[in-house]
Amino acid sequence: MGQAEDVAATSQVPGERLPLLAQAAPPTKIYLSQEEVVLQAGSGPWAGLRKALFGLLGALFGGMLLMAILLLVTMPRAKPPLAWWQRASFYHLPKTAFPDSDGDGQGDLGGVRDQLDQLLELPIQGLILGSVLEGDVANLSCVLPACGALDPWRALLRDARKREIRILLEFPICQEEMDLVAEPNQTKQLLKRAMRFWDSEGVHGFLVKKEPTRCLEMVLDAWSELDQEIPPVRGEERVLMVWDESEACNVSHKVPSRVILICYIPRSGKNLSSQAIVQRMERISGDPGAPWPSWMVPQGLPVDNDLEEMLGVLLLTLPGVPLLSGGKGSPIHLDKDSMDGSTSRHPLVNVYRSLLALRANSSPLRGTGFAPLTLAGPSEKVLSFLRPGSCSGVLVVLNLGSYPFELHLEQVGIPGPAKVLFSTLSMSKTEVNMEVVMVAPGQAVLLRVPRGLGQ
Repeated sequence: MGQAEDVAATSQVPGERLPLLAQAAPPTKIYLSQEEVVLQAGSGPWAGLRKALFGLLGALFGGMLLMAILLLVTMPRAKPPLAWWQRASFYHLPKTAFPDSDGDGQGDLGGVRDQLDQLLELPIQGLILGSVLEGDVANLSCVLPACGALDPWRALLRDARKREIRILLEFPICQEEMDLVAEPNQTKQLLKRAMRFWDSEGVHGFLVKKEPTRCLEMVLDAWSELDQEIPPVRGEERVLMVWDESEACNVSHKVPSRVILICYIPRSGKNLSSQAIVQRMERISGDPGAPWPSWMVPQGLPVDNDLEEMLGVLLLTLPGVPLLSGGKGSPIHLDKDSMDGSTSRHPLVNVYRSLLALRANSSPLRGTGFAPLTLAGPSEKVLSFLRPGSCSGVLVVLNLGSYPFELHLEQVGIPGPAKVLFSTLSMSKTEVNMEVVMVAPGQAVLLRVPRGLGQ
């Protein structure tokens, strides 16, 4: 009987001790009203935590905005691309050097048209025709009979445009023999009328001489008023070139936009120095509103091939645009025999052609950067400057002295390796680690150097 009671007791214990979870009713869901949610969010630590988070996010946003503003202010601004006339190579062809196309013994516009492919090959982007216009200010819209009528002129313009060569005209308005109208305003209106006519014909600009100053002032006024009447078109801008034949080479009064000032490179070897070149550069382009610089080799110099060679190198490596002179004695003469392998060609024709091609394919040489180098040792007769670029630059070295010169690139802050781009004497054009550049007397060297000093 005791066993039966024990069995009964044990059979009842599990049932009595089992939890009632499985049998319990499902929990009741409790919902808070909108007022209670707002009350809970605004009580306890939540309000302070929320304010701290909002304050932190505001501080982060303000810091990022301040950093963005600082970056925009301090970041170097991208310079606008140079216009065609700021990177072109120009060729001035006097009327006496026009080729003859019809065999009458006189040069004409048809002969110029026949030589366009030679100019394109050089390459030349701007052709300035010598005085082909009537000298009277009232007839500047007329072509001289000896040079051809308007039909050959328009054919020349059409063919030049196909080759992307811009045509400019030399205005004979500042010549002494020209009969200027007594009333300045009337003269200015006549000049503007002539400019407007040739602009409508497709001419891209004009060349005038600086002297006399009274005449130049009227030209600049007419040029400025023409801009207001006919705004320039990007890529097809017209340009006014002012030729200063003096040693000073500057313009003392305000200059309107798109004006090029043509200056002679120093005429003699004794005046060729880094200091002289830098001073002339500062005179021309020191003012932000100054005209765009252009360079020209003086004509009629004593025969000195070494000096002419150095002047040619400077002409095509200084900042600004080069202006090559055509005609008799020019290294680039528009005559097939002079350009080919004939014995009559100029001894420097290959130098000019090589440098023109190099300039056309070199962004640093067509840019605005210019950094003269301070050289150690006896370097008074060594002219050296850097034309910096975005990735690499062009180092120009000219030894005008009578002794060899060693240029240590590391001493002037230029790392190697360097590549020889051009030399007036035979040099290796392979990539070499040039720690020292040996420059012989009368030698000019152009090197491509990595980004470094002044870049």
